Amino acid sequence: MSSIRVGEARSFLKWAGGKTRYADQLVSIAPPFTGRYFEPFMGSAAVFFELGPARASLSDANQELVICFQQVSHDPEKIMSLLDEMPNNREFFNDLRAQNSLELSDAERAARVIYLNKTGFRGLWRVNRKGMFNVPYGEYDRPYYNRKTLLEAARNLQGVEIQQRDFETALDEAQAGDWVYLDPPYIPAGGFSDFKRYTAEQFGEEDHRRLAAAMRAAGERGVHVTLSNSDTPLSRDIFGEFHLTRMVTRRDINLQSAKRGSLDLIATNYQHSNSLEESTLFV
Repeated sequence: MSSIRVGEARSFLKWAGGKTRYADQLVSIAPPFTGRYFEPFMGSAAVFFELGPARASLSDANQELVICFQQVSHDPEKIMSLLDEMPNNREFFNDLRAQNSLELSDAERAARVIYLNKTGFRGLWRVNRKGMFNVPYGEYDRPYYNRKTLLEAARNLQGVEIQQRDFETALDEAQAGDWVYLDPPYIPAGGFSDFKRYTAEQFGEEDHRRLAAAMRAAGERGVHVTLSNSDTPLSRDIFGEFHLTRMVTRRDINLQSAKRGSLDLIATNYQHSNSLEESTLFV
């Protein structure tokens, strides 16, 4: 696999369930693929930025997120100029949150995503059933973008396919020699979890079963597939046909900080080995 890495690229967003802290570990179990890299649940695209693939396809069901990435790739200077005009205060936040994004230009929609993501409570992106962003103001005294990070992300996104689509469409497109990393909304591990509502639609058990079937079909074509999910009996039932390991994680966006330590289930359709200590990564 060749790399297109330019500088120390990393994501410019903080995303619930994002893999920024664990991207290097996930890349460490990447298969020796020779084709394209796919990330159908793009989120913050942390694994993409860590990997720096020569050819890649990023996609997500969240239209606002997709437009944000497209515009950062197309004209980061324009996005930053818009962000520079946005004050970090509750009144402006509430006004921008209430604004209909369909009435904005694509560049304005992209800046809105970054601003709301970085100034909203805990960096959440959550919408109600009507598709309206409903995260409260976070009262954080910090910059909501880093010029170097945004420019390096834009350079690494050049030539990358970025589009809104269902994960199944992306998996159907993958061919032998490609690697697909899947980071869907997690199956609830217990207690209340509403972070699947990144779009007005929900992502439930049947969607996970559809995902497992699409993974199986892709594997039959010679596609390498890796999936992250919560380690629950239901997850093991749905993805039990794949090679399963557990990864030690820490939840940043969690309602109870005392319960932030957890284990993720990693499912692959290929065998992998790693030399990391059990307490660090895999158990």
